[in-house]
Amino acid sequence: MYYSLYKDMKGLIADEFGIELDPKTGIVKDASNSQLKDIQWFNNQYEGVIHTSPVVFIEFSELDISSLTKQTDSTDIVIRLHVVAEVMDESDGDVWDEDVCRHEKLAHKVLETVKDWRLEFNGHETRPLRPVSWTHYHKYNGWMVTLIGLKTKG
Repeated sequence: MYYSLYKDMKGLIADEFGIELDPKTGIVKDASNSQLKDIQWFNNQYEGVIHTSPVVFIEFSELDISSLTKQTDSTDIVIRLHVVAEVMDESDGDVWDEDVCRHEKLAHKVLETVKDWRLEFNGHETRPLRPVSWTHYHKYNGWMVTLIGLKTKG
């Protein structure tokens, strides 16, 4: 159920940022001219190694599906985008304003790319994707992270 949502989100972001995806695997083929270097499923990468940045991780919450009619189901779809970039800080942990501004512009561009889009879910189109939250961490496990919460209905 998540794959069509993931594929749509990844495609929107890749197109906007000029990222070429391999048509067979969906893996980033070329991002040499892009602000973003990769787009991946969220798989708690913070506990392991993040191989490239800036990167967007796409996370899906649990789907609670309810029947509207015999033929129609409905569910709230909650998506969280992790916009992640390497952070260079001073010895006292202070982060440069310029780095924060650059990261925030990138996160805003990601949000504007997906906001109000209708995604494909279970063979139907969702309602427009709406932002519901924004959280920023200057330094989370060594990375600058902005979490963008989005919601739609399928």
